[in-house]
Amino acid sequence: MENEKPNQKEQNLYDKILKENILSYVLQFSEKQLGFRIKKHALLKDKLQTTLEREADFLIFITTQDEKEFILQLEFQARDEPNMVLRMQEYHAILQKKYQIPVIQIVYYLGETPSNMRATLAPSEVFTGFQLKSFRDYSYKEFIESENAEEVIMAVLADFEKEKQEEVISKILFRLSQLKTDITALNKYVKQLLVLARLRNKLPKIIQNQLGNMGTIGYDIEKDDFYLQGLEKGKIEGERAGELKARHELAISCLQDGLSVEKTAKLTKLSIEEVRKLSKEL
Repeated sequence: MENEKPNQKEQNLYDKILKENILSYVLQFSEKQLGFRIKKHALLKDKLQTTLEREADFLIFITTQDEKEFILQLEFQARDEPNMVLRMQEYHAILQKKYQIPVIQIVYYLGETPSNMRATLAPSEVFTGFQLKSFRDYSYKEFIESENAEEVIMAVLADFEKEKQEEVISKILFRLSQLKTDITALNKYVKQLLVLARLRNKLPKIIQNQLGNMGTIGYDIEKDDFYLQGLEKGKIEGERAGELKARHELAISCLQDGLSVEKTAKLTKLSIEEVRKLSKEL
């Protein structure tokens, strides 16, 4: 596989594997990589909202006399809202993402008594960026030495440290076979390994080749979805190549018999440019 952008179906497969597996090792991995110790934890299953609960009161696109552009948001509040500053932060993030120009926000308070609403975020509430880490930053050895098969398969996305791809893949497969002696369980992780390997050029083919030569591992490569897809793709491409070759041969024969480029193209269903190229090669 070339370095292609994953399609939505593939992206869903990657997400599914990571969501299924990550809880088995993510806390230990995070402690080791980020340097903190966990006392207790609770999984939050709430889905993040992607739309606002209600529309902004007024959004105005402004262009100033000196050609500066920004979004002006006006909100009108009849009573105090304790979390107004957080709601405005949410508006700001969505507007910034959509328009990618400065956003100025004003909340007009309409109540009779003084307002106690916070208008600024605490330092801990201010988004200043995120930590960006790549699995390429980690050695595959950090994953392959794990006691969790879920973590071992992530080694396929890590740094191979100048070792040959075939050797690292062999180590990953061997480690999986050590951890999962039950064939059904082993097949599950090998299949996940094949899915994740599609994010790395040439690795799926290397894995498929090694599985084909490792009958002892118990994985039936001929039943694997990606293996079958590859066979089908190869078959289709082979058929197309054969059909194109036949058309070229027919076109050459027509040209040799004196048919014009235009008539040859119509007869063989090739483009005029293709037929002209063939005629120059005669």
